[in-house]
Amino acid sequence: MQPRLEIEFLRDDPSKIWVKACNESFAGETEQYINAQILEKLTEQLSAFPQSNSDEVIFKVGELGSSYGHCEFKFYCFDSAGHTAVLVSLSNDSACIAKFTVQFEALSLDAFVSDIKLALKSGSGVSDLIGIESYTQNV
Repeated sequence: MQPRLEIEFLRDDPSKIWVKACNESFAGETEQYINAQILEKLTEQLSAFPQSNSDEVIFKVGELGSSYGHCEFKFYCFDSAGHTAVLVSLSNDSACIAKFTVQFEALSLDAFVSDIKLALKSGSGVSDLIGIESYTQNV
């Protein structure tokens, strides 16, 4: 599986997102009703991410353990060189839970943010954060 985080947005009354994510080992998906302003705030925060190695951006919809599911992303740097990843936590209305990390490069994040902005402007669209295979540092 190609690691990725996909958000499909539909502006309606109420607006909705469908989230699908996977890494090399795990996958999950959920559907959540949202306020579009939450996605706008996410794009603002991710446009400036990361400003330092301790920078984090958190996006959260719903509550873990809710019968309606939840969606939570934590974008962060995982080493002193500024390599980035997103911790994905998803659950659906069937109480299935997935929690895993997707590593990504800056160029992919820029495209992801641009796609979210376009979806917000047009009222619908799909945004893909294409991940990379996890790598380790030789110690």
